[in-house]
Amino acid sequence: MRNNFALLGLGVSALALCGHAGVAAQESAGQGLPAGQEAEAASAGNEIVVTGTRLRRSAADSPVPLQVLGAEGIEETGTGDLYEAVELLPGVSGGITPEGSVSSVQSSGLSTISLRRLGDNRTLTLIDGRRAVSNSGNSDRVSLSTIPSGFVERVEVTTGGASAIYGSDAVAGVVNIILKDDVDGLELNGRISTPEASGGEEYRIEGLWGTRFADDRGYLMLSASWRDENGIRADATRPESVAALEFNSPASPASDAWAGETCNNDDPDFHCLLPDASISTPGGVFEGDAWYKDGQWFNDKSLRPSDRPEGSDFLSDHDGYDFRTGRTLRPERKVLTLGLHSTFEVSDVTEFTVSALYSDVSSRYYTGYETLNDNDSYGLLDAFSLGNLPSDHPFIPPEVEETRSGSVSFDRRVVELGEQQRYNERRTYRLAAAFDGQMTDNAEWSLYATYGHFSQAQENPNELNFRRANWALDVEPDGNGGFQCASAEARADGCVPLNIFGEGSITQAAADYIRYNGYGEQTRDQITAGGYISGDFANVMGMELLWAAGAEFRHEEQDTFGDPDGDLVGGIDGDPATDDVLVTSLSSFPSIAADYQVFEFFGEADLEVIPDRLRLQVAGRYGDYTTVGGVFSYNVGGVFNVTDDFLVRGQYSRSQRAPNITEFFSPPRPDADDLTDPCEGLLPDGSGLSQPRSVGGEDVDLAVVRANCLSEPGIQAYFAHPDYEAGDPFDPGGSVQGPNAGNNTLKEETADTWTAGFVYQPNWSGRNLSLIVDYFKISIDDVISSVSTQNTVDLCYASDSFPDNKFCDVITRNPVSGEVSQVINRVENLVSEVVEGVDAQLNWRRIDLGVPGLFDIDLRYSHYFKDEQSFLDLVGNEITNDYLPYIGNPSDELLLKIGYRLDGFRLSYTMTYESGGVDDPVNFPEPGDLEYYAIGGQDFHRIYAAYDFGPGERFRVYGGVNNLFDTIGKIYPTGTLGGSSYNINHSLADSVGREFYLGLRARF
Repeated sequence: MRNNFALLGLGVSALALCGHAGVAAQESAGQGLPAGQEAEAASAGNEIVVTGTRLRRSAADSPVPLQVLGAEGIEETGTGDLYEAVELLPGVSGGITPEGSVSSVQSSGLSTISLRRLGDNRTLTLIDGRRAVSNSGNSDRVSLSTIPSGFVERVEVTTGGASAIYGSDAVAGVVNIILKDDVDGLELNGRISTPEASGGEEYRIEGLWGTRFADDRGYLMLSASWRDENGIRADATRPESVAALEFNSPASPASDAWAGETCNNDDPDFHCLLPDASISTPGGVFEGDAWYKDGQWFNDKSLRPSDRPEGSDFLSDHDGYDFRTGRTLRPERKVLTLGLHSTFEVSDVTEFTVSALYSDVSSRYYTGYETLNDNDSYGLLDAFSLGNLPSDHPFIPPEVEETRSGSVSFDRRVVELGEQQRYNERRTYRLAAAFDGQMTDNAEWSLYATYGHFSQAQENPNELNFRRANWALDVEPDGNGGFQCASAEARADGCVPLNIFGEGSITQAAADYIRYNGYGEQTRDQITAGGYISGDFANVMGMELLWAAGAEFRHEEQDTFGDPDGDLVGGIDGDPATDDVLVTSLSSFPSIAADYQVFEFFGEADLEVIPDRLRLQVAGRYGDYTTVGGVFSYNVGGVFNVTDDFLVRGQYSRSQRAPNITEFFSPPRPDADDLTDPCEGLLPDGSGLSQPRSVGGEDVDLAVVRANCLSEPGIQAYFAHPDYEAGDPFDPGGSVQGPNAGNNTLKEETADTWTAGFVYQPNWSGRNLSLIVDYFKISIDDVISSVSTQNTVDLCYASDSFPDNKFCDVITRNPVSGEVSQVINRVENLVSEVVEGVDAQLNWRRIDLGVPGLFDIDLRYSHYFKDEQSFLDLVGNEITNDYLPYIGNPSDELLLKIGYRLDGFRLSYTMTYESGGVDDPVNFPEPGDLEYYAIGGQDFHRIYAAYDFGPGERFRVYGGVNNLFDTIGKIYPTGTLGGSSYNINHSLADSVGREFYLGLRARF
């Protein structure tokens, strides 16, 4: 009975969710997969599962590309993290990564997958063919860190549109994680790894136990996994990580020569790597010409350092603080996972399955120390500003007083608070149950239900409470020889005077008073229920017809409780009148309670037009969403066996992605953006403006911008202010609040996907050699995205319809200073995207070179022809940005594995490669253009060895080296479009460096 269900694809496999959407096929000698991948996919009885159908269809009959990474292949990647193993495959990249989410508040610590670079929200990640509850509060995404690699039987990746089979989100394709479900006895696996540089040590232990009961009618499997990974911090063991550099145009050749400035060029567009340190030092910088460093005071008067000309002030890049040292490059993580899987034959034709998976993932980042500056602002729409210290402030030391000309500006790093942190505790429950059975000899049925619950608690300690800092900086004598906070309200609040002059000047009591510990929590719930019947008609006008039809219900719900003092809409109760709104600079997520449902009906058919030669396949799905209404997806494809050795295949699909809860329902989420105000430089007579910065700005009628800017009451108030000096241009700041917000008028994205290719698997090789080539093109319209802050403001002021248009509606200006204080970035259906390319796979196993043992080769390659986004510029022209070759969007990706096996010994070498690019997708720079940062292609190498021994080869010892040549990679610094001050946290770098690992596995 058990094998029958496996053959029909109706059984529920593994630990997490019930029911493979794929269906078991016959012996893997068919032409659907490279030979080596067939071996990896093989399960009991030499059966393989085909992702993307509910029909009894072998891999040989799949019309879309399919990659398989089996348990052995995962182990040979040398990583204990499932995400890192899958991400090595060409065409697969990271969505949110542990390294790339360092500064993220809501999503830090996740590890998600993106297919074809279209984003993890357009990649549907399944567990055993079923949807899984999201591990994120701001999108629909499954974090692979919740699934131990030791639980995984294999991972199947299809890269054709699959919404007709699975519904929304399968625009770029499907990642189907298939878990083990047939362990007999006890299996233990332990692994340790350590990088050559500091940090990153990892310890992992896993156990699986399975047994049959009730006269073999029932099966039970239990599993547990514990993983402890130390964090990696930027330090001298990875010199690239602490390099205080930025990419920028240098100063004039003579200006700062005394500071070692040597990067100069006569070309005005020349950019290079320049020193980059922070003006906010642990001892403070005051008025820009007095500072405390290395235990002593300096100023531009009597205490001028000996290394600079007379009159030279503090130079941040020379005297400043390197804030990079000590920050987290890779988080510390602790992961506990527990699982249960059980099946029971209720009768000869019915089987019941129940599965459960629980994970607890904690991650912690250290992100440096908070800064306190005179231009810091807080409150709703930056209603309050710290401002300069008054000239009679009692804490001003003589060294600052000597150079002071009035009130005192300040820049201070508040190390006394302790390091800022991002700590997340994420717990996920996934439960499932299913009944599967046979109706007749030619028809089967399945009924299933799943429940998933995700919760996240987040702590963000050691931030600043700006309101309290403002109070604590306002100091007066207390009449008893000491000092007190000047405000009676502050004193009632327990205010402690704050002395920011010099290192260690802030007392513990003062630090405790101004410290802000942020907190937020959120939950996601998912319920699915459905069923289908499938079968075959052996003879329909002489042709075989496979079919399936069914229905499914899904409920998605989210409850988020944002930090009450960091929530733009007023905290947990949403009432700004009763909450202290934005007393901190901490970006938090907003409170939200929302849900939606979808009812779907689906069907598939597979018709054998020419026996053993030509099969045609169609599928369709209609979904009724409570958010966007009716959505219809479909696909049409086929497979033609030209000869026994050669087949061609192809498919066209129409896929959709409905907006997720955040995109549809979310209120504004705090964020800060850079902005060059199109009204900057304006004079009262209307002169002084420059063309807007956004694409197409050079064609904008400046007279329109001038009239719109002059009509702003806030800008007129600026010119009318008593302190305004004639001839001064309007000079707003360069940073604004840019909260992101949902939009309940969104509609679904729509994608058209074409795939076409061939499979060559010659008989002369004993089916051990295979060559597969597939072309793909994915075109998405009505892409759900948002207009940037800069584009929104430029579009508003370049418009003849000012101020009555949707761009102006989301802009708020300060009524006194005229500055833009807020721009809400609301998501809309805006642009189109196209990715186009080709995949190639060459696999040759069991190669006999005339020496003991056998060799194998696995080569996978992807090349992109297009990676484009199109949108309308300021004057309505369609602009296309080509992201090839943009850093992180390589034109070429390659994986090569060469293996050797002799009896119980296995040795493999793996090389991965990604081509480089230029840091600009808009201006189409020529190779070698000095204005744009560029990174060349990067390759990484790893070796793996294992030996199986003991009775029945029950024991295995294995180990290896990752990043064999200790290649960190070129830095991608701040001052670039896609880089950051984290330097080596990007796709062409490896922040871990050379890493050694050793493991032991035993079966009893």
